[in-house]
Amino acid sequence: MSAEIEQLADDPKRALIASAAIDVFSARGFSRTSMAHIAEQAGMSRPALYQYFENKGDIFACAFAALVEQAADRALAALEVPGTVAEQLDGFLQNFDGAFWERTSASPYGEELLSATSEYAPKAVGIEMKRIRRGLDRYLRRTGVQLQSTADRARRNGWIDLLEFAPRGFKLDRPTLTAYRLRLTALAHSVASDIEN
Repeated sequence: MSAEIEQLADDPKRALIASAAIDVFSARGFSRTSMAHIAEQAGMSRPALYQYFENKGDIFACAFAALVEQAADRALAALEVPGTVAEQLDGFLQNFDGAFWERTSASPYGEELLSATSEYAPKAVGIEMKRIRRGLDRYLRRTGVQLQSTADRARRNGWIDLLEFAPRGFKLDRPTLTAYRLRLTALAHSVASDIEN
């Protein structure tokens, strides 16, 4: 759990502000959002925000960290749902990458928000991506795939890399949400087929 998330859990007011900020950032983009906009959405004064956050970037980092953690929780939980390997991997991808693309593509400022994430929330995203990789590794071990040799471990790491990085490339041509989700399903079935062989 990142420090930002721990602080949200400990302080309901910070959680309220972060939740309000998500709506404002989605509607206005990062550069067009001010502390005053966030304060208004949160139902508090602008000076009161500074009791909880240093600046807009701090709020953005906290809010985005919460979104990533929630998506990671849902994605990892999907690996526990009864079903085939393909169904479980598809649930994982849909709950993590599909949900993010749905939220991002719904905002006219989606690209700007993703760019702001790289600047303001790289640590929080990095922490969650490490958790995702560990969760996928545990899942693949549980599927019964015996990967004892160095080559076998490299193969497992390759599957994890595909599941983590391929969805980023699927967005390059700015597909519709439906097309993107279909690509995720195809990836899940492809990786599952390789795992089961």
